[in-house]
Amino acid sequence: MVATPRESGPPKESLCLGEWTRSLDERYRLSLPTEMVELLVGDESECVLAKERPGCVSLWNPTQWKASMADGVDLVASKIQSGRLSGRLSQVQMLGRLLSTRHRTVLIAGRGRIAIPESFRDFLEVEPGGDLMIVGAAICIEIWHPRRWSEHIGEHMPEFRELFDQLAS
Repeated sequence: MVATPRESGPPKESLCLGEWTRSLDERYRLSLPTEMVELLVGDESECVLAKERPGCVSLWNPTQWKASMADGVDLVASKIQSGRLSGRLSQVQMLGRLLSTRHRTVLIAGRGRIAIPESFRDFLEVEPGGDLMIVGAAICIEIWHPRRWSEHIGEHMPEFRELFDQLAS
């Protein structure tokens, strides 16, 4: 992986790639690989932690996260205000619940450490001293419970060649 840090986020020409095993310490801190931190945040000292699927959370550059979410949230808010979603209140409430609990800004401390908040630890199914997998997911970094990672990659690895060919053509 070749990285040239920019002011706000990963270089456009770089992909976050790699796989590492790390342990969660007694204070629920996790050390990220240095090269991944540089790709993720550049000169910033925080990132966005987001729940993805049980056993997996992701880390995003804050600027990229805001850009990817802002337009959609603004559109939904304008639809609510105009009354276009009045017949879909249960869906709107579900979206609000998920948005409220899905992500959180976390600081990246010295040596690339982040503290995993409680609800995210529960989502990852991890205790202090437990191992986690740090995986580059091209546009973000993912943190996986090892069993969940093994299941996920085992299920999807057979699709690799077809997916690569589709995205590279």
